[in-house]
Amino acid sequence: MLIQRILMSPEIAEKIKCKHGLDPIVAKDILENYNTHHIEKVGGSNYMAIGLCCAGYVTVFFEYEAGTAEIKTAYQSSNWQTDLYKRKRG
Repeated sequence: MLIQRILMSPEIAEKIKCKHGLDPIVAKDILENYNTHHIEKVGGSNYMAIGLCCAGYVTVFFEYEAGTAEIKTAYQSSNWQTDLYKRKRG
């Protein structure tokens, strides 16, 4: 998967910041840094990326189509998501 463009609506950015207490820039960083994330398809054109960054383990849900990823939500990873990341990334 080659992500060429990352989109996030202002409403989603606000939700990530207020509801989940996460800087929306972190969500973009997870998708931009190919060396530190694991991506899995979760249905249709929806994907889940789990990555390690300055904020710890972060999970990002996004839609992917024709090189464009549109972020739907992002939050601190749960224990099972962190364990999945560690198993897949080694």
